[in-house]
Amino acid sequence: MGTGQGLASIRRAFAGKGRLIWHHSWLLDGKQVEATTVRSSILHVLRQRGYAGLNINPERLMERGLLMEERDYLTAHRGVATVFIYAAPAGRDLYISRATTVLPAISSIRVVILSLLGLLMLFGFIIRPNPNSLLSGDAFAFVVASFLSILSIPLLLFFIFLLIRSFIYWLFEKDFWIYLRPNVLKDFQLDDIALLEHATDDTVHDAIAQLGLDASKIVPPTQGYQPKQRYRLI
Repeated sequence: MGTGQGLASIRRAFAGKGRLIWHHSWLLDGKQVEATTVRSSILHVLRQRGYAGLNINPERLMERGLLMEERDYLTAHRGVATVFIYAAPAGRDLYISRATTVLPAISSIRVVILSLLGLLMLFGFIIRPNPNSLLSGDAFAFVVASFLSILSIPLLLFFIFLLIRSFIYWLFEKDFWIYLRPNVLKDFQLDDIALLEHATDDTVHDAIAQLGLDASKIVPPTQGYQPKQRYRLI
């Protein structure tokens, strides 16, 4: 097995697209229709709506496992959010799902904080407290050097832990810089996510109606379009 296939086998289908924050689905009973026809109809209606900054693409995604399974999705990306639309026959029924992921940009504040911590760690390994400074009356320099020297070991362990976690996250999620991204969504981002989900659900409803299927079952989530502001713990 090649390196690319080996990595793909341990990565989830949405790897590289951000963290999954919501999954919503519908089941239309008693109807058999080609999934490709459903996706084509959704793609056509979504493009007709003409949302600014919306990129729509059909993609074939692979799920990890002993046997790598591939499925065809329709992805709609805008801002930090990506919506994955999936349609497949389920016996005589039609299953449609909509999954939402978010991938915020790298935070400059987190980069600065980690850079400062890295400098403190380096200074702690370079600078050594000199007992002669106490005799010369420069106690402040001795205290600072001692503090940095003691702090350097915990900081080194912290960076080792962070690198290991980032590498593991890259293996499974294809995002090494996960901890440089903010874990809280901004107000405008929440609006963009809600807009994308709302537009997707309305598009699926209209596309299903155009195909002559029962679109009354394509309803929004019971709690509405309210993505959580804090989507990741760290």
